[in-house]
Amino acid sequence: MSALASVSSTDDAVSELCVRSQASNLASIAEFVSGRARQSGMDENTVFDVQMAVDEACTNIIEHAYAGRGDGEVRICCYVRDADFVVRISDDGMPFDPDAVPEPRIGAPIEERDIGGLGLFFMRQLMDRVEFRAGDLSGNMVEMTKAIRGRR
Repeated sequence: MSALASVSSTDDAVSELCVRSQASNLASIAEFVSGRARQSGMDENTVFDVQMAVDEACTNIIEHAYAGRGDGEVRICCYVRDADFVVRISDDGMPFDPDAVPEPRIGAPIEERDIGGLGLFFMRQLMDRVEFRAGDLSGNMVEMTKAIRGRR
């Protein structure tokens, strides 16, 4: 983990990881989120879905919110709310408006599709709920939830 990396936990259900906006931290983020998802009682297939969605969100933050600058901060908070595993990711990078991202043309022939632009689509397919908040002063936040099977 980078020099800024820190992990905190207020109890068994709430943990936070804070890292610099560097692609080299994606493996640490994946390990952190996967570990917390397993602790919540998720099966391995669901843990993989959560980890993939988080990886996509954090990659987008590094590449777009911070435009590749490695001196930004990415905060990942994981906890259980009712029967859901919740991951909240926040940054202080450039504001992000998910409504400005065009829907991918997944039905179009591959040679007619735009390169990229599938990140939000994948996140929404892998998670049960994905919500964004962006503000000039408060930074960006994405909250993603996934049901924990057997907890409902």
